[in-house]
Amino acid sequence: MFFGYPLAATENNWLHDCVLESVKNVHALVEAEKRYPAWPKILPNEYQARLKSRTGLRDRIKAYNNALRKLSSKGERDYILAAVTDQNRIADLLSNACDCAALDALPSAIHEAAISLFDFAFVMLTDLKVRDEHYTAIYNAAIEHVCPFCGTEYFDAPGAPREALDHYLAKSRYPFAAANLRNLVPMGHKCNSKYKLAADVLYDADGVRRVALDPYNHTSIAVVLDDSDPFDGSTPITPRWTINFDPDARAVQTWAAVFSIRERYQRDHLDEGYLAWLKEFQNWARSADRLADTDDSLVESLRRFEQLCAVNGMRDKAFLKAAAFRMLRLRCEQGHERLKRLLRDLLAPPTTTAPCS
Repeated sequence: MFFGYPLAATENNWLHDCVLESVKNVHALVEAEKRYPAWPKILPNEYQARLKSRTGLRDRIKAYNNALRKLSSKGERDYILAAVTDQNRIADLLSNACDCAALDALPSAIHEAAISLFDFAFVMLTDLKVRDEHYTAIYNAAIEHVCPFCGTEYFDAPGAPREALDHYLAKSRYPFAAANLRNLVPMGHKCNSKYKLAADVLYDADGVRRVALDPYNHTSIAVVLDDSDPFDGSTPITPRWTINFDPDARAVQTWAAVFSIRERYQRDHLDEGYLAWLKEFQNWARSADRLADTDDSLVESLRRFEQLCAVNGMRDKAFLKAAAFRMLRLRCEQGHERLKRLLRDLLAPPTTTAPCS
């Protein structure tokens, strides 16, 4: 992803904290062989009055209690309790500083109750306006109102239907983090519904542990096209793209794989936009009287247009355009004669037809 979200947007995480603490209270009562209390005494004191009328939450915490009490093995119950905590160590999990048990490793008797409870808590975030506050804080803090996972989909402003709120650690595998704002990230529709889906960012398709970018603690990524060939890609005059990233870290490669970034950029933006970008370059150069009668003037025109694109950041995929024109400039500096001929012809003054006598 190209930029991170402000950690301050996750501060209003009280509902998750309440439900998590209530689950831990259930475990403590079971281990002490004490009876389950009348509602809402299972909740932390500070939330009891606020949530007393929430019968859906009441019923699901009680169902979790009943499922847990059916497990005769303390070892199984302890394993579940460890997962409750560990699935919410989001930063440590993403950096591979720790691990956690996923749902399929837990006793099957607890699956339904755990999923139902934390799914319901996630839905409550909307009803309690927590999601609205979370999205507004993220939107207002962003300089570029685009999806940071692809850099190409624009986010709508607060008040419009919200963007998808992705469970970064998939709730199908890590249900105890389903209502944790630290695990919830606004994401463009394509990234969420066509590419990431329920992918596990902690393990690849072969079950190999990996590190992943932290959406709330993240430095910038740049797209680098320097190793591309200017010709013979999807068409003879389209570059054969080589898409790299700076930094080329393991977490960056996880992001690129999960969101199919290379495939999407080449198919949907680079191949699709390249000829239009050349036309845009032609129009700009001609309007600015930046012709290409020498190698130096051609390179300088490419440099200026690259810089012009770069200052536009994420707007209208300018970061990809800037990377493409950087590659063209570098190839011209290296003496790529075929490319220089093409660009000189592109920037040559338009010919005029002599009027008929």
